[in-house]
Amino acid sequence: MRHLIIFCLFIIAGWTSMAQVEFTATPTRDKIAINERVRVEFKMNVAGDNFTPPNFEGFQVVSGPIQSFSQQWVNGKSSMSKSYSYILKPNKTGKVTIKQAVMEFEGAEYKTVPFQIAINGAVDDPKDANSQEITADTDIHLVAEVSKANPYLNEPIKVVYKLYVANNTGVSGWNEIDSPKYPDFWSLNIDNRNAQVKNGNYLGQPYRYLQLREVVLYPQKTGELVIEPLTLDINVEVPTNRRDFFGRTVFKTVSKTVSAGSRKINVKSIPTAGRPASYTGAVGDFKFKVELDKAQLDAGESLNAVVKVGGTGNLKLMELPKLKVPQSLEAYEPERGNAVKTSISGMKGTISDTYVIVPQYGGKYVLPPVEFSYFDPKKETFITLNSGETLIEVNGPAPASGTNVTSNSATGSNKNYINNDAQFAFIKTTTDFINKEQTYFFNSTGYWTVIGCSLLLMPLSLLVRRKQEAIASDVVGNRLKTANKLSKKYLSAAKKNLGNHDQFYISLEKSLHNYLKSKLNIQTAEMSKDRVSELLLQRGAAADTNKEFIELLASCEFARYTPSSDSGMQQDFDKASRVINEIDKQLKR
Repeated sequence: MRHLIIFCLFIIAGWTSMAQVEFTATPTRDKIAINERVRVEFKMNVAGDNFTPPNFEGFQVVSGPIQSFSQQWVNGKSSMSKSYSYILKPNKTGKVTIKQAVMEFEGAEYKTVPFQIAINGAVDDPKDANSQEITADTDIHLVAEVSKANPYLNEPIKVVYKLYVANNTGVSGWNEIDSPKYPDFWSLNIDNRNAQVKNGNYLGQPYRYLQLREVVLYPQKTGELVIEPLTLDINVEVPTNRRDFFGRTVFKTVSKTVSAGSRKINVKSIPTAGRPASYTGAVGDFKFKVELDKAQLDAGESLNAVVKVGGTGNLKLMELPKLKVPQSLEAYEPERGNAVKTSISGMKGTISDTYVIVPQYGGKYVLPPVEFSYFDPKKETFITLNSGETLIEVNGPAPASGTNVTSNSATGSNKNYINNDAQFAFIKTTTDFINKEQTYFFNSTGYWTVIGCSLLLMPLSLLVRRKQEAIASDVVGNRLKTANKLSKKYLSAAKKNLGNHDQFYISLEKSLHNYLKSKLNIQTAEMSKDRVSELLLQRGAAADTNKEFIELLASCEFARYTPSSDSGMQQDFDKASRVINEIDKQLKR
């Protein structure tokens, strides 16, 4: 009898537990017109899992699912509610059945009861029992406007995100749920914090709109690229059917999630037909020139030669042509100048490379013409600009008699120049007189002074020689000291610019190039990564060290166009110092 009572209590407890689970489907109306909409809510009083809605056959899902969750404590007891809501638009008239929705709770499966909605013909004044949510759905739109869907590689496009709001609806605030990312684009957000609400049209209807965000993009890859969507959670103030004491419409706050949707951009490659040899990736509309701060100077003085490109286009993403300097003129690595501003229309301004040139001899020198080519996406054609020859006149002593001053350009073309003044360099223009009365050095005061000093200095010279031999025998120590000095010498400029992103990577790249010129005896024009790697391996550098050095060169090239933290710059500086030390110890003398 006792066991029977316990069994019955378990059965009753199970029934009670099952009876506590409620899972219902409720429409706002069971009769609507074909031009009206209905809201269907699936509600449960437990934290159910694996919710599966019906297929809504005969309806179009306008929005949803909209999820909500609430929990309350009353007299020490908790109650909860979880719901999924859909806004539906009928596709046909007649009676349409909303089938079962399914969810799981504690291993058991629960289903709603199917129900029918009668769809009648269209009405002149559509009504809805839950018009606030529908108003929010139809009167709020987030749109991404793209200036061009099929640009060329490195041609700027602008993306403007606009929030359209109907005149009878208000917005009290919003939160950004998903921020758009722009893989395969160079991007910059334009500051528009002072944007004002304006009047406009959307889908033929009057709306108010606000430009939430403006972005300029430069595609860095051809083919189909995707701009990811911007998604917002907006607090919408929608009108209700109620009025206040003064007869004004009462508004209700409704939460609405809107998305601009993703956009596809088809990027065209730069044409190969008619592409000049001097083209290095510039896209836009530019002007080009080579300027000297002075055309006449003395030997040993310095002048600045500036290669400058100005206009609109991908200024921060392109390469400038190299200045070809005669071998007899000492030229240093150029310093990059950047005066570029970026607006919603794209980059505009000037970039320049400034070369410091120091002539060694007097004479006249010619800087060969420099060519710059760019692609104009509006005209869809290549344009080549030429700087013309530049003459430098140097005052000072000429080269030794008969010396030919050879001008070696970066491309290997030669141009010989002979200084006419050198033809008479062997003729003396001053006279030296010599006293014919000769004196003998032997047994003189000077003779005995030299003998005495030699005897005194002999022990000291032996000590100095032994010290030098000891230092010279320490091969490893000498190499380490030399490497440390080299790393400090070549990286001093980069260290000064730590914290300044652009200047740091420019000076670091220049330091690495100067180190290569010193150790491998190559010019800047030969410094392709393949050539540098080949020479380092030939000179005995380890494969791992060689790989790290090439990675450093690549990092410097791309770091100008990507953000980097102070810690990242410090890591690159430490890596450069270590790699230079390792290479100098490994290279064959």
